[in-house]
Amino acid sequence: MSSNEVNLLSISLKQYFYKLKANTGLLNRLIITQMLALFFSLVGANGMMSSGNGTVSVSVRTYSASIAIVFSILWITTVAILLTTKQYKKMEMTLVGNRMSGNLSDVVLLMTASVFAGITSSLVGVLLRVIMYFTFDRSKMVFDGFSLTVSDLLLGMVVAILYMGLVSAMGYLVGMLAQDNIAFLVLIPIAIFGSFRVYNNYFFAQSIYRFYVEDVSLALFALKVIITMIIIFGVSMPLSNRMEVGK
Repeated sequence: MSSNEVNLLSISLKQYFYKLKANTGLLNRLIITQMLALFFSLVGANGMMSSGNGTVSVSVRTYSASIAIVFSILWITTVAILLTTKQYKKMEMTLVGNRMSGNLSDVVLLMTASVFAGITSSLVGVLLRVIMYFTFDRSKMVFDGFSLTVSDLLLGMVVAILYMGLVSAMGYLVGMLAQDNIAFLVLIPIAIFGSFRVYNNYFFAQSIYRFYVEDVSLALFALKVIITMIIIFGVSMPLSNRMEVGK
């Protein structure tokens, strides 16, 4: 390992720790966002089914903490785009380093945020179960599938972390493109939804869904996500370098 590699690694780590301390408020916003998601999960059932024969009527309400995952994904996307803004990049001017070290520290920061968001969003599901157990009428609750094993919880955390990392990489790329040309913020969503409409029965969307969602092997799924993140971040960094030269 050359001294340049050592210096780049050490500088990137110093920038990472500086940015981590400077952005602790973002983590606080994540907690607030997830508490809102928990509230919405409690007051609004995710699904309702009713049936009856004229004499007896049965209503079933289902509750899920999946909204916490959705809110966390929106949060990590916002953070990823925020890291690419001019106001944020100005903060790097006070630090010793270059564009490469700045990008590497951003990537590590996003991975840290993804781990935090993945773990806490999964724990919201546990908290939802605890609140329901002690506040709802247990005589009207169906406990089949209510309990969550440690292995299922850990698996859910790992999957959530991987999805957060993938979304953060895409958000970072979109942010870099938007900094180069603000029109990309409009063109990218149009291109994505337009490509879905081109193919009959949303074949394109279904193919992506099957590629990233329908894996039964956690190792294979993790490999796909990690490779995709490396490719996306690998595309984002040259864009950042080109922006620096252009400005």
